Amino acid sequence: APPGPPGPSAAAGVAEDAGSRAATALAQDTTPVSLLVAVDSTGINNGVWMLRNDDWSKQFLDRWWHSDILQGAGENHNCSDQSTMQHQLLQNRAMSLDAAWDSVEGPIWPLEVRVVAQEHLQSFHQATAITVASREWEDGDFIRHHPGCHYYREPCQQLFMQAASIFEDKVGALLQRQTLG
Repeated sequence: APPGPPGPSAAAGVAEDAGSRAATALAQDTTPVSLLVAVDSTGINNGVWMLRNDDWSKQFLDRWWHSDILQGAGENHNCSDQSTMQHQLLQNRAMSLDAAWDSVEGPIWPLEVRVVAQEHLQSFHQATAITVASREWEDGDFIRHHPGCHYYREPCQQLFMQAASIFEDKVGALLQRQTLG
C-alpha cells in the first residue's frame, strides 16, 4: 500500500527544519546593516532611526518618498509615515517568500534592516508611553522621544526643557569624567 500523508509530527519536523534553515541563512549573511529602527506597540516607530549613507538606503528613501499606498482617506492619517515605511520595508520580500520562509512567524525584514528594542533607540515621555502602551523613558535609554509634540506648544515646551536638562547633565558628567580621567 502506498504510504499515507505525513502525520502532524512529520509536518512539524519539516517546518522546524525550514525555520532552522532560514535562521541559519540569516546568521551567515554578511549584508551590511543600513537601517536601525525601533519596535513599539504599533509595530515600528520611525520617529528616531539611523540610516547608513549607502546605495540601499538611498533606494529605500526614494521608494518610501514616492510610495503610493496611502491614497484617498488614509493619506492624512497621523501614522501614515510609519505604515508607509513598514510597507516599503516588507512588501517586496513578503511577495517573494519561498517555502523556507513560510514557516517563520512575524515580519521578514530586509537583510539591511535591524529592528531593535525600543529603549535602544527611543523611549517615550510618560504621557505617550501610557497612551500607546509603550516603554517610558528611563535613565540609560538612548533618546527620550516626544512623538506628535510641537516644541512651541504646551505641554511640549516643558517636555523639551526636561530633555534638554537631561542632555546637559549627561554631557556635563561625561566632560567631568574626561577631566578626572
